[in-house]
Amino acid sequence: MKNCYIFIAILVFFALSSCLCTEKYVLAQTNQASLELQTASTDATQAFKTVSEAENAGANVTGILAQLNVAEGDLAQAENLYRIGDSKGAETQAANAIPIAQAVTDAAKHAKEAALASSNNNFWYTMVFAVTSIFVLISILQIVWRHLKRTYPKNSLYLKNELNKQ
Repeated sequence: MKNCYIFIAILVFFALSSCLCTEKYVLAQTNQASLELQTASTDATQAFKTVSEAENAGANVTGILAQLNVAEGDLAQAENLYRIGDSKGAETQAANAIPIAQAVTDAAKHAKEAALASSNNNFWYTMVFAVTSIFVLISILQIVWRHLKRTYPKNSLYLKNELNKQ
């Protein structure tokens, strides 16, 4: 009888230890899904900030926003799967969203740099145009002034003679 109790105790011990091992595996899997979700969320937030900065710099971000919407859709689906308990599906969806969000961040950075360079070039083109226009205007005014300076004394003498005749 004593052996029977020992056998049952060992059996219960192994049953409980196997349950605990399974739980740890599930917890580890859940933690992996949680980590993937957190990484995807962080990357998507960074992508949104970068796209916003690029838009403020004057870049055309229409295509980039479409990609960001895809990443956000994948992230939302991953969060929904995680909430209903599908850790593997959530991990997969979050893993799909991460490279898209990183690609969006890179594209937005390049678009921002291009917009800033274009803005800088436009500034210098405007400055060169303004200086050239001022130079041309001053040159034309000098030509007109010289012409008037030569013809005014002749005209004033002619007008003096006309007044004297009357």
